[in-house]
Amino acid sequence: MREGGRANALLVELLLVILFFMLSATTIVELFAGAKHKTVQARAASEAIMEAQNIADDLYGADDPDAVLKELGFSEGDGIWTLEETEYTLTVLQKEEETEAGILRTFTVSATGDGKDLFSLPSTRYLPKEVSP
Repeated sequence: MREGGRANALLVELLLVILFFMLSATTIVELFAGAKHKTVQARAASEAIMEAQNIADDLYGADDPDAVLKELGFSEGDGIWTLEETEYTLTVLQKEEETEAGILRTFTVSATGDGKDLFSLPSTRYLPKEVSP
């Protein structure tokens, strides 16, 4: 009877060790999955900000910003230009303020991803009117 008790104790101990390793493996897999998700988010945010900086620079130097946005693949809807990529969406909001001395153009390039705002990048350019002597 003693040997049967020892065998049962050994089996219970082995089952507890297996359970411990299963829980450890599950936790490690969850950690790696979370790390991969964070890496994908960081890569998307990095790509989005580089793209937004390029767009802001292009808009700053453009004489016809609408043509530049169309050329870059944006689509217009209600005065807001949108470009949807696989992991993020870029939007450009254009505002022009005309004064006696010139025109102040303001572009706001924003990015959203995973249902939340990633950043907003403003770009402003002043275009003076011709001065008559």
